[in-house]
Amino acid sequence: MNLLYPNGKTNIKKLSEDTIKDLALNEIIEMFSVNDTEKAFALDILSTLTNDDDTIMYRQEIIKDFLSDEDFRASLKSILKKIRVLREYRMHNHFHAVKKTSIWDMIEYMEEMDIYIQTVEELSALFERTSFSARGLKDISSLLAEAIKTDRLSEVKKFVSDMKTDISTLKSVTIGINLDSELYPEEVIMVSMNTVPYRSRMIFRDMAASVAAQRDITYRYPSPTMKYLTNDIEKELSKAVRKYKKALREHIDFKGYFLVDICDDLSFYLQIAEFAAELIKKDLPVSFPKISHDSDHVKMDQIYNLRLVNESDEIVKNDISFNENEKIYILTGPNRGGKTIMTQAVGMTALMAAQGLFIAGQSYEGFAFCDILTHFPAMEDQTLNMGRLGEEAVRIQQIVKEATPLSLVLLNETYASTNAVDGLYLAKDLVRILKHKDVPVIYNTHLHELARSTDQMNEWEGSSDVVSLTMEMVDNTNTFRVLRAKPDTTSHARNVALKYGVTYDQMLNY
Repeated sequence: MNLLYPNGKTNIKKLSEDTIKDLALNEIIEMFSVNDTEKAFALDILSTLTNDDDTIMYRQEIIKDFLSDEDFRASLKSILKKIRVLREYRMHNHFHAVKKTSIWDMIEYMEEMDIYIQTVEELSALFERTSFSARGLKDISSLLAEAIKTDRLSEVKKFVSDMKTDISTLKSVTIGINLDSELYPEEVIMVSMNTVPYRSRMIFRDMAASVAAQRDITYRYPSPTMKYLTNDIEKELSKAVRKYKKALREHIDFKGYFLVDICDDLSFYLQIAEFAAELIKKDLPVSFPKISHDSDHVKMDQIYNLRLVNESDEIVKNDISFNENEKIYILTGPNRGGKTIMTQAVGMTALMAAQGLFIAGQSYEGFAFCDILTHFPAMEDQTLNMGRLGEEAVRIQQIVKEATPLSLVLLNETYASTNAVDGLYLAKDLVRILKHKDVPVIYNTHLHELARSTDQMNEWEGSSDVVSLTMEMVDNTNTFRVLRAKPDTTSHARNVALKYGVTYDQMLNY
């Protein structure tokens, strides 16, 4: 069973490392994943587009059920800890795979069975008392019911309890140690096995505390001391060991072990649902996209950038849409006016919608993008060999080759590394080829002349128009709202200079 890819990993698309960085995926993952293993798993999911409407709906259904029931999430979080312990036992205890096993292996396997019984019973009870709409969760409930019936858990429970009672009568062992001429241990001999604990004035409290601490539900690595004594103990209990082994081997292929395979899937859904719940508590809109690949448009309403969640109390939301008439937007505005934040928000929204997750916004309807291609400014150390412009050219070539009408292309200050005349020439050619290929685009730029040239660009070949957007300013203050307008011809340069104290008049006083 696979809770993330119910139809298999077919027709999937991995995002490039550049896009992962440009969309700040690792920052987003830090908001809801705790440890490195969870972060790596989440990154693998978030960087993979499914391109399958049924998978998208399948995932949405599960997250909606998780999100609607806080008590269910709390209970599941506790049970997941036991499933992880069960997975550790399965990985390290080879009782089920090795013909000749020791008493220690047998005892470890009984511990595994005990945790298995607890896990299946608790999870089954949780699913029975919870109402689900999601197909995936209904399937889990059915598989749990089948496991309880097929595995005869009530019988296994009594069997394990009886075995533990038998073995628990062994309270201590007496051993003899033969020494060589230099008084080094040469041989260890089993003297007797006892049903009462050995009494001594010397009590190893640290060891006792360590053993007691292991009684919690956690995987226990085999004791080297017990491993060493295993052969001698088995000689004394050979008949009983054979009887126990034979009985235990009838209880190996439990049906409920499918839980181990979907443990990470359940954990991911739980983290995503908890993340959405936290956003809702902050009065931020969260919604589930209405996806249809038969649609010819994408409409995003009141979306916001998740990176702002922990940085600002007042987050501005914006609308954007791509349709057969308008697919390319040239976005301009003042420095620190929100152009990059807006561009990232569109990419994050498109990405989460295409993966069957919630979106940070009021609504999303239309088709799911099959790919997201980005070009944001590269770090200085990435451009040493080719130079900034050379690096841009290589990446732009790849973007143009891969872009289709179902791709989303996000450009952030592309061709800003060269002079304004050359940059404008290169930018126009880039917009022209993307318009020709009918690709949805947001081009965030300081090249205001590019945005003022939309009338000219709309005469080029291509079914949709190029539209100029700008980040609004009111009374010389950024509102971070997107307007359909041509760029301000002053570029707000004086406002920027005033803010940083570098106007002529200000610098006279330095």
